[in-house]
Amino acid sequence: MPKVKDIAENFEKYREVLIHRGLDNLIPTIENGINDFKKLRELNKILREKKTELNKINKEYIEKKEESLLKKAKVLKEEINKLEEEVKNIEEKISKIELLLPNWIHPEVPLKTGEEYEKPIRYIGRPKVYENQIENFIKMYPNVEFEKIDYEPLHHYSLVGKYIDQEKAGEISGSRFYYLFNELVILDLALSLYAIEFFKNKGYSDVLMITPYMMRKEVEEKITYFEAFQDALFNVEDNLILISTSEHPIIAYYKDKLFDPRDLPIKILAWTACFRKEAGAHGKDTKGIFRVKQFHKAEIHVITKKDEDYDEVFKLADAVQEFLNSLNLPNRSVIVPSGDMDRRALIQIDVQTWFPAEGKYRETHSIATMGTWVSEKLNMRYGYAGSKKELVRNVYATAAAVERLICAIVENHYNPKENIIEIPKVLHKYTLGVKEIKI
Repeated sequence: MPKVKDIAENFEKYREVLIHRGLDNLIPTIENGINDFKKLRELNKILREKKTELNKINKEYIEKKEESLLKKAKVLKEEINKLEEEVKNIEEKISKIELLLPNWIHPEVPLKTGEEYEKPIRYIGRPKVYENQIENFIKMYPNVEFEKIDYEPLHHYSLVGKYIDQEKAGEISGSRFYYLFNELVILDLALSLYAIEFFKNKGYSDVLMITPYMMRKEVEEKITYFEAFQDALFNVEDNLILISTSEHPIIAYYKDKLFDPRDLPIKILAWTACFRKEAGAHGKDTKGIFRVKQFHKAEIHVITKKDEDYDEVFKLADAVQEFLNSLNLPNRSVIVPSGDMDRRALIQIDVQTWFPAEGKYRETHSIATMGTWVSEKLNMRYGYAGSKKELVRNVYATAAAVERLICAIVENHYNPKENIIEIPKVLHKYTLGVKEIKI
């Protein structure tokens, strides 16, 4: 994780990181932090000198018992107290600034902002493309195989809106909440169970969790890029928030943990309900359950040693794409450009699922390594007794954002001849005999 003391000597390099992340507005604040750090360094030097002088006077007083030495000691103590208070205030200012410092950027990340700069890695499946959208598809996704369809694909809400009640939920809970009914309830639960089964079989459940749905704010501040994320959080009490993803309470569970190197990597699989205000999403995806304030999610978190996290990101991306393929959902993986990445991430891969009604791939999964960005704040280390300790690396991955996957299944598995949604076969053992959804 970047620290003010680390970037003070080479700020020009870090300035580039801020610019590429679209955070150049932070430059003046961080420059002030660097000036504070330099001042802090001088104050600490003066403080050490005065403490050394005080120790010398105290020893001299023991020998001589002179009153003048007591007066000198008293004056020095007052000066030391003032300096310590000033040091404490500056340290607090620097700590607040360090919460604003985004992570460094991996060399493979495109140094741009905007989805047009996403760097494709792999395409899986043949997306259904409406004949009127083929020209645009080829322009957006050159050299990608597709299946031509002669019927206009429908938005998930047009297909299964009768199983969703947002109006009544709006009266009771507010916008972007919903009631789900009947077959969609079964599909929700089936997807959750299948995701757990799939990724457990892939070896991602050394630990299987359901975490608390609430966290203390001071813990959340150490795990997220809080300055940017706080508008998305629901505050329950002054110091308590609803979780936006299980990733945060997963990491918090290992706060102040010293790991035995032989136990790493640890792969954790969690399922929770999640809550987000969706601030800044006004006018986007207002109909249906693609972008909502309450949703179910399976999350993977991997705690690794140094130099193992980068490979883990790509392994997880492959596993996620295989998971989507098992649901017969065409998808692609992309490296996210610097200006759109999680500010904690060194590198982030998004896996995007095909949505026929929109004629585009949309993000359903994110995978990233945060390096030491969180582990330094939470004191998560590994090493043997008596040896040098190393900070662990933290990697997270969406296993299944359930409501978004329901949307994808509905749109991709619509059978216009039968006017039904065909539920993927891999889910049948969890669907209580339900194999289709009637429109």
